[in-house]
Amino acid sequence: MRRVLLLLMTLFMIFSLFVGCTKEDTAIQETGSNELSNEANEANENHEANEEDSDNNNSNETSNNYTALADEVIVEDESVTFVDALDQEVTIQKKPERVICLFNSYLDLWYLSGGEVIGRIESRDKVPEGAMEAEIVGTMTSPNMEKIISLEPDLVILRPGMRGQSEIIPILEENEIPYLGIEYDNLEQYLYAIRLFTAINERDDLYQKNGLDITKQVEEIVNKVPKDEEPTVLLMFASTRNVSVKFQNSFVGDMLHDLGTVNIAYDAQLTNEEMEVFSMEKVIERDPEYILVQTMGDVDNIKDKLIKDVESNPAWESLTAVKEGKYIFLPKDLYLYKPNEKYPEAYRGLAEILYPDTF
Repeated sequence: MRRVLLLLMTLFMIFSLFVGCTKEDTAIQETGSNELSNEANEANENHEANEEDSDNNNSNETSNNYTALADEVIVEDESVTFVDALDQEVTIQKKPERVICLFNSYLDLWYLSGGEVIGRIESRDKVPEGAMEAEIVGTMTSPNMEKIISLEPDLVILRPGMRGQSEIIPILEENEIPYLGIEYDNLEQYLYAIRLFTAINERDDLYQKNGLDITKQVEEIVNKVPKDEEPTVLLMFASTRNVSVKFQNSFVGDMLHDLGTVNIAYDAQLTNEEMEVFSMEKVIERDPEYILVQTMGDVDNIKDKLIKDVESNPAWESLTAVKEGKYIFLPKDLYLYKPNEKYPEAYRGLAEILYPDTF
């Protein structure tokens, strides 16, 4: 009995010593403000939050995440009810015959869902073949309301968050023109849009083909991602005018998050914006393993601007991603424009960059 008491007392003393050392270390860390600024501490906290998010996205329950919004669409015999981007419950009659679409990514989705349009906006990009002869009703940011009203549409598809489109909603309401306003920035919202559009067009077969089957292929890719790796990534957006940093809440940023990466611009957790001004100082401080670049415009001219504004900095060559050949320009067809039915190809392309030994 005495030996047992002595053993317990010894263990208690060791435990007390351990706790005391831990408290002392914590006190040193808390008072060592000269070595770690408040900004860095905040960044580390956000970094840890992103790591937890990555773990969640790497789980085998990805299907629940991707289908959550789509499952909320209510399909009746003659109508479809949903909550739109303005957080309003909306009911749309099925099989509209005179549809106008004011956003090209949605135009593509509408045709993938078995729909057709009589009106669309100007576009220098490829549009679905069936929409080539549709009437032009202005531009994305300046829809021509006079033209739209004259076409007597029974549905207008728009993006409320786009400049110039939210402003026309009161006019549509005044003229009793039904409108469908959604936002689409990631795979979950893509699946939601496909579910909504195919339900309106009564094409459940296309929801399976261009929605659920696409999502299943993405899940297979995501579930192959090594769980013990979390590569750090800088996602840049470059045009001939400026260079920005893209956050996780952009569609490519969201794909990278699903693939288990940590976006070094984790300050994005503090804002709803999709990008911020490029900061060489922060990039050097966080030294990403990969630098991926989305481009808009002439790629050769963009590369010239990057050489002038970014790569000319002597510290650029010291970055891990640059030294190891992981400074990569992403193809526009998959990573500038929404990939839609090519989502599996887009995910796989990123996975092959990030995990060459697995993919």
